Amino acid sequence: MGRNPNWTAAEKETLEEMWGKSSIPYIAKTFNKSIDAIKLKAGRMNLGPHLQGGKEITFMELMRALGRTGSFGYIKNSWPEHEFPMRYKKVNQCKFAVVDIDDFWKWAKKHKWLLDFSRFETNALGKEPGWVPIKRRADIMAAKYKTSPWTKTEDDHLISLLNAYKYGYREISIKLYRTEGAIKRRIGDLGLKQRPIKADNHTPWTMEEIEIVFKLVEDGYKPQVIAEYVNRSALAIRGLLERTFENEVYKMVVKC
Repeated sequence: MGRNPNWTAAEKETLEEMWGKSSIPYIAKTFNKSIDAIKLKAGRMNLGPHLQGGKEITFMELMRALGRTGSFGYIKNSWPEHEFPMRYKKVNQCKFAVVDIDDFWKWAKKHKWLLDFSRFETNALGKEPGWVPIKRRADIMAAKYKTSPWTKTEDDHLISLLNAYKYGYREISIKLYRTEGAIKRRIGDLGLKQRPIKADNHTPWTMEEIEIVFKLVEDGYKPQVIAEYVNRSALAIRGLLERTFENEVYKMVVKC
């Protein structure tokens, strides 16, 4: 919609429709205008107070910005266990869960393993910290690994790969676009006797490999994607992390 300070009738109508329903940063992005310009125009149009007040957004708006769909009940209940900065605000006898955007970014940097930015549009919450594009790229790479229920075609493909007796977990993962952990679980669910060929676990980790793994974990990469940067399986990477760290972050990472 450009940066022309003059507002068209259509723009004013759209602003009136969005006001109070969408976060001010999101409205500003939609109009390609500054947050101050949006607030100034809303004031001149007498649109009334905005629930989010510029820095706060509702929990639902945050979920939409992150590209989440469906029910958010589990997230709403579980994230506060990790000190998620959510509070409740009353407007006209209605209570809304709201989150301060600055507080969210501070929290998100420490809890990258809880977040999936693969469907999080650039600047959907306004200007982003420098680490966000890196996390987004990591999650987009991880998104290629399917999490949908296994089909009979996939099961048959898995069995044929196992019967070839020449593929390890990593190779099967690449061919099926399933994580190594998912493949291991599916073999158990199907009660199969065949197993992928064993990887060579006798080659010691080099310091260069370890540094790459640790850096990628800090950036928000998951083991199945880190395996693309080092010549190791995702299972081996999980093992390295489990042996090296005991804090909660790494325990959660290896479960991903």
